[in-house]
Amino acid sequence: MLKAIFSEDDPENQNFMKMSIQKAPSLLDKLASLTTIRDIELFEISLLKTMAELLKIKQLSMYKINPLNKNCWLIVYANDYKEYDNKRCFSESQEIYTSEITIPEHIEFAQIWIKTTGKPYIKKQDGNFLIVYPVANSHQVISLISFELTHSLSENEMLIITSLLSITQNFQALLDENQKDKLTGLLNRHSFEENINKIQSLSLHSQMRCHKEWNGNDKRKNKALVKQYCLAIIDIDNFKCINDHFGHIMGDEVLLLLSYIMKQSFRPKDLLFRFGGEEFVVIFSIQHKDEARVVLERFREMIGDYHFPQISKVTVSIGATFIHKEILLVSEIVVRADKALYYAKNHGKDQLHFYEDLRDSGLIIERKETGTIDFF
Repeated sequence: MLKAIFSEDDPENQNFMKMSIQKAPSLLDKLASLTTIRDIELFEISLLKTMAELLKIKQLSMYKINPLNKNCWLIVYANDYKEYDNKRCFSESQEIYTSEITIPEHIEFAQIWIKTTGKPYIKKQDGNFLIVYPVANSHQVISLISFELTHSLSENEMLIITSLLSITQNFQALLDENQKDKLTGLLNRHSFEENINKIQSLSLHSQMRCHKEWNGNDKRKNKALVKQYCLAIIDIDNFKCINDHFGHIMGDEVLLLLSYIMKQSFRPKDLLFRFGGEEFVVIFSIQHKDEARVVLERFREMIGDYHFPQISKVTVSIGATFIHKEILLVSEIVVRADKALYYAKNHGKDQLHFYEDLRDSGLIIERKETGTIDFF
């Protein structure tokens, strides 16, 4: 079959083979560099950059899809290239930005096309070709890569794209194996510390950037640029009783349904973990601290209002804290949220409490000399 496709007697195939051989070292180098990355966000940006360089594309967009949510997380990589002696070369200027958006109509249409036909979406418009390729893990399409070309894709270009996406699928499968909880599909405890360390770095970088850009005429704008992060521990109330009365199969069903509601309630970019047993953790960014209370109260109420089969009503207690740059130890951040959770559990359950509120109101007093906590 390969011989039939790449017949040496066909001049067109001979030319294609020569081009592939010429580009092979560059492609192999790019693939080799991609396979050394073990951070999903860095990998995604590197994937877009690699595609842009190999295919000479000015801008690529990746739409990270959450099947349970109409919003998606958008990553855009843009780069300029100019022609020198009829050769297209990239300049050093590049731009990467991310945002949460409602899924655009043309991406929704491309998503339906890909699901129905199993083929990439290609549409000619305004003299250019809009091209959308799916990025999948072992189970489903998780994102879509969109870009425009002035010409239709050549066989060589399609080979480059399919090679890169094959590497991506294998990478996603590796992450699922090492970083995902087998039952719920959420991130597992093993990946927790790595993610929270990254968030601390992002928080510090955000504050340093805003401090650098700060000026007296634009204080409000720059203040809004500072991202804050909240960590919350979510614990299912009376979960042992659920297992004892209804069996572990129903207990697992509760865990699955709760993780399903989490995916609906939080944004595509928020980090959702199954921390162990009936405990879950969510880390999310906010502009103002009041937003954290609104988001977590909404989730708590959704769980309380949801009808769980056979069990009917399930409630959760939530303890939350804010991630500050001066708190260097991951364990200290978790302990703060855990103290707020412990307070909620011991004062009626089905409640949300923030560590900072409890501390400031004197409801939690830490005795540093003994390491104990008094509740009032």
